Amino acid sequence: MIILLAPSKTLNFETAAPVWVNPSTTHFADDTQRIIAELQRMTQSELATLMHASQPIAQLARDRLDSWGNTQKPALWAYRGDVYKGMYADTLTQQDSNWAQKHLLILSGLYGVVRPCDLIAPYRLEMKAKLSVGTSKNLYEFWSHRLAEYVDGNSNGIICNLSSTEYALPVTKYTHSRVITPVFIDHRPNGKIGPAPIYNKMMRGVMAYWMIKNQVDDPSRLQEFTGHGYVFDQTLSHPDAPVFIRGTMKPLVF
Repeated sequence: MIILLAPSKTLNFETAAPVWVNPSTTHFADDTQRIIAELQRMTQSELATLMHASQPIAQLARDRLDSWGNTQKPALWAYRGDVYKGMYADTLTQQDSNWAQKHLLILSGLYGVVRPCDLIAPYRLEMKAKLSVGTSKNLYEFWSHRLAEYVDGNSNGIICNLSSTEYALPVTKYTHSRVITPVFIDHRPNGKIGPAPIYNKMMRGVMAYWMIKNQVDDPSRLQEFTGHGYVFDQTLSHPDAPVFIRGTMKPLVF
C-alpha cells in the first residue's frame, strides 16, 4: 500500500536532515527541469500572477529560480506546513525512514512525486497553477496519467490517499489501484458533525506518521488508528472512506 501526501508551501532549508539519511534522486528530474526552464523565463510580476502571490513572495520565487539547485534537502525534512506538523520528521528513525521511502509518496506540481529521501530545492508551485509547458496548457495536463502510472507501479494495488484533492487528482483520475481516503470529522460547537478543514488537513500527517511508525501496509489496520481523540466510526464509514470522529473539537497541539 502506498501513502499519498500533498506538499507544503512552508519549507525549512535552514537545518540539516539527520546525518543517516541516504539522499535519493527524484524520478521525474527531466520533467522538473522543463518546468523550471519555463518559470525562469517569467518576470517577477508574471510569477506573482501565476502563483496568485504578493510581490514579496514572487520576489522570493524569483530568487530561488535564479539560484536553482544551489540548495537541496531530503523532502520529508524540508516540508514544514500544517500536514507536516504531525509528521514529526525529526523523530523518525533510520528504520522508519527506510520503510517510508518504499511506502510514502509526496505529490508535487514541480517534481511530480517525491519520496521522503529525494532531494528537493526550495520552490513554490501549486499543482493547479496554469503554467504552460510545451504543448500542455497547465500542470494537470503536463503530468497527465504519468503520476498515476508511477504510483500504481509502487502501490501493490492499494493507495491510502492522505493528500488534498488538488494534488491527488492526477492520480485518482487515472489510477487502476483501489483508493482509500480517510476522513476526520468533529462534533462542532454549533451541534453539527463534519470535517473541520484545518484539522482534517493536519490529521492526514498524523495518520501518515502513525502508519510509518507501525509499518501499516494492510488497509484493514487503518481502523486501529487513534490519534488526538479521533477514533474509527463504523456507522459513518464506507469501505474506501473510513471515518474517524472526535467528540469535542479543539485545537491540535504538536
